[in-house]
Amino acid sequence: MLHDLRGAGVTVYSRSATYKGRPESIEDGFAFLSNEAAPAIMGMPNCIGMSVIADRKTGYCVVTTAWPTTATMHASVSKIRPIRERAAKILGGAAEVEEWEVAAMHRRYTAPEAGRVRVTWLRVEPGGGDATVGDFTTAVLPALGNVRGFCGASLLLNREWGRAVISIACDSDDAVDRLPTRMLRPDGSRVGSGTIEVVDFDLVLPHLRVPDIQPS
Repeated sequence: MLHDLRGAGVTVYSRSATYKGRPESIEDGFAFLSNEAAPAIMGMPNCIGMSVIADRKTGYCVVTTAWPTTATMHASVSKIRPIRERAAKILGGAAEVEEWEVAAMHRRYTAPEAGRVRVTWLRVEPGGGDATVGDFTTAVLPALGNVRGFCGASLLLNREWGRAVISIACDSDDAVDRLPTRMLRPDGSRVGSGTIEVVDFDLVLPHLRVPDIQPS
């Protein structure tokens, strides 16, 4: 049964599996992830949910699962590994796996399955995780507040690897096109100087039921 933490105000963790597969295999991959992988994973003890985003043109696909603690996330490894290996075989690309702290989550409303997601990977300087969270809450979210079609945004941190991911969900291509290309801190400096990659994805499975998380 899906473990729902909405409104509990707890720290949440996630694991992402990134596949750079074959475009011609992406629909078969979606079918497997939707019909077999998602029911199996979301039925695991303590699983909060699962999301799938993909770029159909390139075969780039990211599967994310969420868990209430690192212990429950690690306990799922043996059950998820064969599912991940099967997905890699179908999609045609090995999975790059990374674990994250869900540092912030804000939803205006739930994104539709036909929605789009802009994902930005960032470098984080040693000890700079809290500053990244501050940028997200004081610069990124205010910049998105007036964008028509904006659904929600999240910030994931891997402090050990010095990486962060900002995901911005929108209800359409037009809404993605309206997203600001520059986001400024209150002092006027630009957010995102450590950008590694920016990719726009289709939202295939919007079932990552992480509660809203407002950093203290």
